[in-house]
Amino acid sequence: MIKNKSIGIFLLFLLIHIVAAAQQNISKYNVLFTTPSQNEAGNVPIGNGSLGSNVWVEENGDLLFYLSRNDAHSELQRLLKLGRIRISISGNPFSTGVAYRQVLDVKNGVLNIDAGKPGEKISLQIFVHANSPVMYVKGHSEKPVTVNITLENWRKTKHELNDEELASTWVYRTGVPKGADRWESPDTFLKRKDAIVWYHRNAYSCVPVHIKEQSMDQYASLINDPLKNNTFGGYIRAKGFKSLSDTILQTSKATNEIDVRIAGYARKTPDAMTWEKEITKVVNDAPAPLIASGQTSKWWNQFWNRSWIEITGDKNEELSNYTQTYILSKYQLACQMRNDFPARFQGGIFNVDPKYAYYATDVRKKNYSADYRFYGVNYWWQNVRFLYLPQFAQGNFDMMKPFFDFYFNQRNTFESRAKKYYNASGIYMQECITTFGLPGMGDFGLGAKQYSESYTKDIWQQGLEMAVMMLDYYHYTGDQKFLQEKALPWTRKALEFYNTRFKKDDKGKLRIFPTHGLETYWVEVVNDMPSVAGLHYVLQELIKLPAGLTTSVDKKNWITMQSILPDLPKKLDKSGNLIVDNAESYKPERSNYEAPDLYCLFPFRLYGLNKPNIKEVEAAYFNMPNPGRVCWYQTGIFSARLGLADEAAKDIKARSTAYLKGFRFKGYMDSPHDWKPDYDGVGNMMNTLQEMLVQCDGDKIYLFPAWPREWDVNFKVHAFKNTIIEGVYKKGKLEQLKIFPESRRKDIEVLLLQSHN
Repeated sequence: MIKNKSIGIFLLFLLIHIVAAAQQNISKYNVLFTTPSQNEAGNVPIGNGSLGSNVWVEENGDLLFYLSRNDAHSELQRLLKLGRIRISISGNPFSTGVAYRQVLDVKNGVLNIDAGKPGEKISLQIFVHANSPVMYVKGHSEKPVTVNITLENWRKTKHELNDEELASTWVYRTGVPKGADRWESPDTFLKRKDAIVWYHRNAYSCVPVHIKEQSMDQYASLINDPLKNNTFGGYIRAKGFKSLSDTILQTSKATNEIDVRIAGYARKTPDAMTWEKEITKVVNDAPAPLIASGQTSKWWNQFWNRSWIEITGDKNEELSNYTQTYILSKYQLACQMRNDFPARFQGGIFNVDPKYAYYATDVRKKNYSADYRFYGVNYWWQNVRFLYLPQFAQGNFDMMKPFFDFYFNQRNTFESRAKKYYNASGIYMQECITTFGLPGMGDFGLGAKQYSESYTKDIWQQGLEMAVMMLDYYHYTGDQKFLQEKALPWTRKALEFYNTRFKKDDKGKLRIFPTHGLETYWVEVVNDMPSVAGLHYVLQELIKLPAGLTTSVDKKNWITMQSILPDLPKKLDKSGNLIVDNAESYKPERSNYEAPDLYCLFPFRLYGLNKPNIKEVEAAYFNMPNPGRVCWYQTGIFSARLGLADEAAKDIKARSTAYLKGFRFKGYMDSPHDWKPDYDGVGNMMNTLQEMLVQCDGDKIYLFPAWPREWDVNFKVHAFKNTIIEGVYKKGKLEQLKIFPESRRKDIEVLLLQSHN
């Protein structure tokens, strides 16, 4: 009998953890290279959610890597690399023909490299510490070696951006306003006898220009400026090394041990000296490599134990590939989702030199650095949401906090814009925003009086989509504080915008005009489906909330607004069947490839499994003009919510084979529409796979709503009301099903035999 209760609880937790961990074999999906790479197209990603790195080894004996963060924004809001670092080892242990083994151990978040001739073998362990912005390069060589560490920096002088580079900022994609600055300041390199320390400190910010040009001066005090005084850079310290210059460290003598620590740090500070003191403390406080490695392994193991989906079956190689894509996608997003700024869909922090990956314009011969990306780093709602939607079922609620906080903290800016441009109250969150909440000038329009970018200027439902995600967060976690302090305040304001922006028709119904059917229908659109469906669904969800969580005034207002909503747009198809439509009225001139008619299915759950009239939306699905299966296309999620297993499986197959051409790491995905690597595509893949497996609707949990019968699967996923579901489905039978808490078992309906094709 265990007398110490705390020890007993710990042992029980350990036993549960070990048993659960045995349910999945993450190590099976590690990434193995048996030769060095030719260039950075052979890189693999590592990170801790805040600091990340692309790492590769070249045959000339060098280990190279970029350092990246989500908050390293320049004066013009470009997301700059902190730098590129080269570690050169004497004797060239990575030369052609010599034994080489490189394993990205995703289970423990570490890159292991073993290479060299017998008697000269070298082993390296590279990882980013889970609890601090410090990267470790720890190694042992059988033969003493000399090592050089070089910071390769391309920002040594003031840089005036040319027109093409300006376009890539996205804030000035069509040019700069008269008198506005178009340059970025050089980095500063500090002289240290035993370290390399450097930083970029913004000399100015483009935010005031945006405020002035968009006539937002009266609201200037409400607009956050993340660029002013933003300072970011690195600190490299290595045991037994001395400085040869402000960018080179070298071993004092040949050594068998390599111990390098690199901090990558960003913060708005009153002066550069404050930043220097803070990053020095980060390096000084960094634990010894063995402790840091243990803490990092612990974090990653706990992360993998939150959830998993492992697919097997007769077509082992293909299905195993689906699992690998899912795992490597989870891994990459986890590497960049613990920063104050949300992750980016357009390359994320793993952007590389555009000579290896580019989109839209061929810039391979322009000599641009890895700071360049065609789409800049603005946040497109249509895209960035797909990185965060999968986090619900994965149980990564901590990683969603920066996403919610970023948008919620811009609400004063969104309300100010609603008042300024539409004399409306509430939240107006447009499709594409900067890090400071305003649109970039390229979208707003130089000399324009209001937002003028033609594709998105009259799209309104983004605030409602965020409301659904916030309400879902509450449904998953039961976090009443989040509901009261963030979800409900945001949702009230999102509804208020519609109430005050648009007038009523002669029947007393809300008439949403002018509007767009997403980026696809622009002309004479009235009562677009995304807006109408969003209003119906959000109000429906609010009214269902327990009385103690809302007020009687709230409920009265919601019921009143519900009574003035227009009906969902519908039409008769060629066969005379009633199906959902893109809007109440519109000219069918298409400008993009989206399906606004299906927004009543996703993201707004008005239609779906075990709901009436599902054929109305299923027919629209099969009539989609452009059922794409890449990047932001939602075809897979639509099919999963309709219970179309074969259709959903097509999406998984297409997305799991869309590798970034020329790159060795199979987790990097290509895209015909986005900068590369593409992350809204991998987010879409994960979300589709998860919705094929589990869907929530109120108290109900639908298991296997769109799952192919021949796919065996071992899984652990999260559902509404703090529910966790573990199971094994094999050879047509559900061999194991565990529900936590057990009281939720009565709410689960297994639909595998009901799913149709």
